[in-house]
Amino acid sequence: MIKKYIILFICLVIFTTPLSLFALSPSLNLTKQEYNFIKNHPVKCVVTGTWEPFNVVQNGKLIGIGIDYWQYIKKELGLKGKCKIAKSFEEVLKSIKNKSADINIATGKTKDREKYAYFSKPYDSFPIVIATRNDVGFIPDMEFLKDKIIAVGKDYTAERFLKEHYPDYKIVEVKNISIALQMVCNGKAYAAIDTLPVIAYKINKYSFANLKISGRTPWKFDMRFMVRKDLKKLIPLLNRAIDNIPKTQKELIYKKWISVRHKQRMNTKTVLLLFFAVFVILLFVIGWVIYLKKEIKSKELFENQLEKLATVDKLTSIYNRYKMDLSLEEQIEIAKRYKRPLSIVFFDIDHFKKINDAFGHRQGDKVLKELSRFVSTYLRKSDIFGRWGGEEFLIILPETSKDEAIKLAEKLRKHIQEHFGKIGQLTCSFGVVSLQDKDNSETLISRVDKKLYKAKQNGRNRVENNLD
Repeated sequence: MIKKYIILFICLVIFTTPLSLFALSPSLNLTKQEYNFIKNHPVKCVVTGTWEPFNVVQNGKLIGIGIDYWQYIKKELGLKGKCKIAKSFEEVLKSIKNKSADINIATGKTKDREKYAYFSKPYDSFPIVIATRNDVGFIPDMEFLKDKIIAVGKDYTAERFLKEHYPDYKIVEVKNISIALQMVCNGKAYAAIDTLPVIAYKINKYSFANLKISGRTPWKFDMRFMVRKDLKKLIPLLNRAIDNIPKTQKELIYKKWISVRHKQRMNTKTVLLLFFAVFVILLFVIGWVIYLKKEIKSKELFENQLEKLATVDKLTSIYNRYKMDLSLEEQIEIAKRYKRPLSIVFFDIDHFKKINDAFGHRQGDKVLKELSRFVSTYLRKSDIFGRWGGEEFLIILPETSKDEAIKLAEKLRKHIQEHFGKIGQLTCSFGVVSLQDKDNSETLISRVDKKLYKAKQNGRNRVENNLD
């Protein structure tokens, strides 16, 4: 009789206990039903292997931003399954439509795709930018691209945005963004459009020396997971895992693919294990202790360099476009807040293509490096100097009036002409403007770009400083 009551009591406890108490994951609070769903539904993902740096095949292995996020999410949720590689993104979409695959790990949400798939919340977001040749100035808005040929990846998110918002524009669909950039490089298209990481990665990796990022579109690429319609149950699980991604994990992935790509020789765990082994076996042998200290110091120094490398132009060792964008916005905010003067100098090398044609691209690279070093010697510690793209350079001058900025530009123009006389009388053209109350970073760059363009129209090797 007592046993009967014990059994009844246990059953009562089980059936009255909230289901959430059976959660199997303390971080994601997975219920037993959700756990069983994951256990019984291996997930087949599908990606292309040609969309650098989001997903790409290297040495027979899939790597990239999207892959790193997917591996993290899979581990968090305990998902099983492998990724198959499609020949094109069009094939990826067909796989989701016909249910031969379950999920694509890096894509954007568009109206046409929502007809056959569900989307997770974004796990990262990147601006969609415009790439052109170096001889094109700043592109302030999409209206500037009207009647211009725009190359874009077929079925890419950027293509969907373009067709939805600018259906009358001259849009050329190509197999992938590499082909689009090559078309711009060869003059077959005026611009190529894709996400910032893709454009920046391609230009740097494949040495598109005559290409640059000239502007931003109004859109951002919200990177999401796309799941076929009949697996809707997977969406809330993915969303919870996305909410659980630490900020440090996102920064780690960003630095790995956008800023610095490196392979550490030794991580902290390895150092500790090695130190322990030396401690036990050799009882603090002096030689090993010295070795370990050197390794730790080397690792610390390397980590300290990451932030610098993320903002430095690889060729010239001065600030890159990303850092200059951030610095300009910061200096404008300071100047307006404290009502202080701020000026910028925008310059590029006259007839740089002739240098490359006459002396070769290696000599052209040497000129860019030497010019960067030379100009830096004339600047103050408070001045901010960087490569804007190609042979274009920007100097941000805090606490500097327009007259002072003009004097500096004239000095640089004169000394550059004298210093580089051996290379076909190398000269530079300059534009100078000062911050006005109505200015933001885009209008300031637009105005100084017009000054530079006018300097070139008026004969080059000059500083254009007439009043706005």
